[in-house]
Amino acid sequence: MKVEYYVFSGTGNTLTIAKEVGRRLEENGNEVNLHMIGKFNSFRMSGESVLGLAFPIAFFSSYPLVLRFIASLPEGKGRYIFMTATMGGSALGAEGKFRRLVRQKGYKPMGSELFVMPGNYNNGVIPVEKNQELISAALEKARSFADKLSEGKASWNRGIPLIPSMWYKLVSSGRSLRFFYRMFPIMVDNDKCMKCNRCLENCPVGAINKKGEYPFINKNLCESCQRCVAFCPAHAIVVPGKPAEQYRAVEFEEFQI
Repeated sequence: MKVEYYVFSGTGNTLTIAKEVGRRLEENGNEVNLHMIGKFNSFRMSGESVLGLAFPIAFFSSYPLVLRFIASLPEGKGRYIFMTATMGGSALGAEGKFRRLVRQKGYKPMGSELFVMPGNYNNGVIPVEKNQELISAALEKARSFADKLSEGKASWNRGIPLIPSMWYKLVSSGRSLRFFYRMFPIMVDNDKCMKCNRCLENCPVGAINKKGEYPFINKNLCESCQRCVAFCPAHAIVVPGKPAEQYRAVEFEEFQI
C-alpha cells in the first residue's frame, strides 16, 4: 500500500501512535507519508493510495478542527480509509460515528483502533510509571493494528454511535467547547512568559495572538487541545487556580512531521 496519513495531535499522544503505526507499516513493505492537520492543509492523494486519519477523541467526538478536516475531504470514490484515535478513557462508540461520516463521503472503511494514552489535562502529579505502562501497551497495540492493516485483516468497529452523534453536534456548534472553556480557561502567566512566541507559531487554530508584549489566548477560537500548555518551555500557560504538572508525549523538536 501507499498510505497518506493525516494526523492531528495536541500534546503528542496521537502523533506517537501514528508514527509507530507508520513505522510498522513501512517494515511490512508499505509506503507511508505523514501529514499534520492544522491551520493550512493541502490534501494530497494519488492513484490507489489509502487514506489514514489519526486524531484524539475529545468530548466523545474530536476537536472541531478535526471534524472540519473530515468534512472537507474530497469524495472517496471507493478509496480505502483507516482511523487511529487516542483517548484518556472511553469513546462510547465514537468509531461508529466516524465510520458513518467517511462512508457518507464515499470511502471504504478498512479498519480502526483506539488507544488509551496518558491524561494530558490537569495532572496534579504526573504518574510516571502508570504513563509508561500505558504508552508501552499502546505502542504494542499500534504494531498489531499495522500488521492487521497490512494483511487485510483489520476491522472498523461500528459501535453504538448515539452518544457520539449527540456530542458531534455539540462540538460542531461550539457549545461543548464554550462550556469546557468556562470551567477550565487557559491563560498566559506573564510573569513566567519568556516571549519566545512558540505558542503563537504552533497553535493549530490561530487562537493565540500578541496583546502588547505577551501572548493572549482568544477564548472564542481556542479548542483546548493543550498544545500550547504542553510545549511552553517556561510552563507559563496554565489553568488559573489549578496548578498542574506539564505533560507531553514527545519533546518539541520531535513534534514536527
